[in-house]
Amino acid sequence: MAFKKETKDNELYIFMNGKLIYKKWLLTGESKVFDIMAYDKYTLSSINEK
Repeated sequence: MAFKKETKDNELYIFMNGKLIYKKWLLTGESKVFDIMAYDKYTLSSINEK
């Protein structure tokens, strides 16, 4: 699995294998998960550690 983090203006995007799975607005702290199946206890910890 290849993860890519990208920030544009006020937004953080996380892609897995080229597919958008998570978006967060940095100023407000709101977030949206687009692919719930991409997350489990192991992927969430690996995203936070990087």
